[in-house]
This record gives sequence, structure tokens and C-alpha cells, in this order.
Amino acid sequence: MVSEEQSQKADLPTSRLVQPLSGRVLVVDDELPNRLYLRKLLETRGCEVFDAADGFTALEIALRKAPELILVDVIMPKMDGFELCGKLRSDARTAAIPVIMVTAKSKIEDIETGFELGAMDYIRKPFNPRELVLRVGNALALKKSNDELTVWNNRVSRDLELAGSIQRSLFSDIPHFTRRFEVRIAYRPCMDVGGDAFDIIALPNGKYAMYVADVSGHGVAPAMISSLLKATASEMIHRYVDKGPAEICNALNIVFRRRIDNPSYFATLFLAVHDPDTLEWRCMNCGHPNPVLVRNGEIVELHQFDSKGGVPIGFPFGSERPYVPEDEVTFKDEGNSSLLLYTDGLIEARHRKTGEECGDRMAEAYRRIVENPLSPDKSVKLLDVLSEQYDVAVDDCTAISIQMLEPSRIVLEQTVLRNIELVSEVAREAELAVISQKISPETAVMLRLLVMELGANLVDHGGLNEGDSFWLQIRVDGNVCQVVLRDEGMEWDLEEALNRELDEAYMGERGRGLAITNSIADRIERYRVQMQNLTYCTIIDEEAD
Repeated sequence: MVSEEQSQKADLPTSRLVQPLSGRVLVVDDELPNRLYLRKLLETRGCEVFDAADGFTALEIALRKAPELILVDVIMPKMDGFELCGKLRSDARTAAIPVIMVTAKSKIEDIETGFELGAMDYIRKPFNPRELVLRVGNALALKKSNDELTVWNNRVSRDLELAGSIQRSLFSDIPHFTRRFEVRIAYRPCMDVGGDAFDIIALPNGKYAMYVADVSGHGVAPAMISSLLKATASEMIHRYVDKGPAEICNALNIVFRRRIDNPSYFATLFLAVHDPDTLEWRCMNCGHPNPVLVRNGEIVELHQFDSKGGVPIGFPFGSERPYVPEDEVTFKDEGNSSLLLYTDGLIEARHRKTGEECGDRMAEAYRRIVENPLSPDKSVKLLDVLSEQYDVAVDDCTAISIQMLEPSRIVLEQTVLRNIELVSEVAREAELAVISQKISPETAVMLRLLVMELGANLVDHGGLNEGDSFWLQIRVDGNVCQVVLRDEGMEWDLEEALNRELDEAYMGERGRGLAITNSIADRIERYRVQMQNLTYCTIIDEEAD
């Protein structure tokens, strides 16, 4: 009940109470005098007030009016204040509305119950009106602040999501296929944006350069720096590749230090340049984790990296040109090998149960993966395997797996002119080539049909001109046949091409992604890279010896 003293205080000039209020308040009390008193007290201070005599009506008003604060009496029939508070918190539409419990109960257990159910404050009856107004003002101010913070967080989240989408478009994880090696990339930033950078660059002289970098820190600034690093690296690699990795890294270091005026930011980087004439990798390690090399099924220790290399790119101390050719490392591309470039998020990931860092276990996991020809995307497989036991999501993780092909496993490689008769001939050669590697005649016939269909699609529907050609490579690894085809024809619609539910008449007329090729191959990958189409097909010979 409202006392005479409380009624008089409610009529006091507003100057005797605290500063004016504003906001929508729902008062829930089964006693009408209490509701009228609180309505008058709060409306006098500037609030818009709704009231309810029971919990069921309160829930309906809360959903319809979206109040910014609810004052709830604890002792009410049918649904008491505790139950009402619990129902408000369990509904996503009302869960964020602050609740102040108003009651004559004073036991600590009752207060604990209110807080456990989500109440933000507790006022005992009889209350001082100035105290109530003060608590209501604090609650409304906190709600307003939280709402503004939510709006800001949502805006930042949308901006980060968009920035992450743009950044991921810069750092493409599309595989690369060359005559000598195959590159697979897995990129998983721990936030919408990440501080890892990487690229694979085809150079005019037949060389390839690839690198992976990790900018210090997390968040927007490292993400922007990583994008700057990628743009700069591409320019410097093209400009200085003939002078070697050390000179490329010096040029990167100069740009980084002059543009990033903050000693907290630098980037570890590993750069490798492949020469197809000498079959060598020429590398520079700038404070980055050493790569993992697996050759003939065994991990090869690259001790030469232990005593060579240099400081991270952009390190704020010392010379702007800290790298010299003597710090480069060169090793042979001997085929039947796999090279892993990665960022430290993989080796520093901690075991979910023991807390131990992954460390050298990562290299052993990679060795087992590269031994299996049925795992085409070995980088993605590596991250998936590690994430089963290690928390790889706390840091940006990038893995670049470079599979150096064993020449004996390449059974056919040709550039085929746009001519259906030549396509038929090369399809027949493909059949004979895989049979020579002990692939069963039944599977060899299917591979011939696959090559024929893929080639015919290009001739009839690929948009190639007379005199144009496509590149074809066929590999055999045990009982696994792989067909790699690259052409400069029209871009296909991947969503349609990969949709096996489309009717065969449409697929045949469309030319791309024919249902017959989808049914022949155990796996088909299609990519569009730099105005070229890449098709990668896998056929498993279940009949092979």
C-alpha cells in the first residue's frame, strides 16, 4: 500500500527530486493504488508509463510496447514477479529489457532468486520515492547506453563482415596447377578480417613466386596492413625477381617502414621462388616459421634455415635493407615432394584438453595427409585434422601445400588444338597411358570418355577460336587417376555446372558440366582464375591391382 508520506512526496516539486527522466516504463503490480502512485511519480519526471495488474497482461504489453524498463512487484496472484521475470528473460524479444523487482520481501534468498532470474536491481517496500526515481534513472540510462552500444556493435560487425568479404576476395584460396607442381591453399582468419597475407604469382619467365606472411596483432589495423603488403609484394616481386628473394624483401621492408609509422606492427614472411629451368626453390625467411618438406614419405629437416634468414618485414630497428643473398636458402625440386608454408596459428594452437601447443605434431599430421592421394585439398584437410584436437580458431591460420609432381606419375601432358579429331586422338592416348600404369581397362575406358567429353565441350561450347588450344595433364598415383585441364574459353556458371539435378537435355545443350562427366568422375573441381578455366577430375580405379 502507498503511505500518506509517500503520496505527499510524490507531490513535491520536481526540483526536490533528482534530474528529469525519459523513457518508456512498464509498472506491474496487482494493487491499483501502487500502480497509480508509481505512474504519477514517474510521469511527473517525464517517463511514458504503462501498467499491468498481472503477469500475463505484462507480457502482452512488453511485446507490444517494447518498454525500456519494467518495475515488477514480486507478490502477485497466478504469476508472481519471479515467474514473470523468468518468462521475460527466456523470450528473445524481451530478454534485453531491464527489470527492477519491487517487493516487501527482504530475505537474501529472495534477492538472490531475483538476480538469478535476470533482474538488474531490487527495491524493498516501503521505498523512498527519491531512491526509486534515482534507480529508475540509472536503469534507463544504462538501457540507453546498452542500446547505443548494440547499434554501434551491429554497425561495426556489418562493416567488419563487409571488410572481411573484400579481403577474402583479395586473398584467393583457388588452387594453382602448373606443369611441375600443384598448390592448395587454406585460409581461415580468426575474425571477419585477418592479418595473414599470401599469394602465388606466375612470372613472365616461367618462374613462380609464392609467399605467406603474418602481420603482428589482430583486428582491423593488421588486416589493412596485410592488404597493403599483398599489393606491395606483387609489385616488388615482378620488379626484383631476377635479383632474388633478398632484394624483394628489402624493397618490401623499405615500403613497410616508411608507410607504417608504428613500431608495434611488423610482418613475418616466407618467400619462395621456383625456377623451372634449374628445378630449384630459392627462399628467404624473414622471421617466419620454417616450412615443412616431405619427400618420399619422410619429413626432411631443413636445417639450413636455422642459421639463415632475417628479421621480420617492417622491423623498426636497424637498416632499411637488412637482407643479403647469403641469407637465402636454395633446395632442389626433386619431385614426389610436398612443401608446406604456413602461419604460426597452426603450431601455436593449443590442445583443447591438455593446453599443449601443437608444435611439431603439425608436421607429422601433414606428412600423413600428403601420403594419401585421395585427399586432393591437403591444406584444408590439415586444418580439419588439427581442429579435431586443437583450437585453431584463436588465431589466423593459413596453410599452403605445394605438391611437387613426380615426373613418372605424369603419364600424359599435351597442348591440344581446338579440333574434335585431335581431341579424340588424345583421349585414346590417355586410355593407353593409364593402362601402362596398371589401371584396369574398364577404368581406362571411362577416363577416355571423360577426356573426350571435356574436350568436346570446349570445342563445341567453350567459345574458343580456330587455332586456340587447351592444356591437358593426366597423372596416375596408385589407383587414382587425375585429369587437369586448363583453357581460356568462356566462364561457366559453376552453380549450374555442379548441379547434377539439371536435366540431361539442358546440360548437353549448355555444354559445361555435362551430367555424363559428373557421373564418370569421382570428384570434379572447377575454377576460374585470371581469365582461365581450370578443371580437375579424379577417377578411382576400384579394379586396380
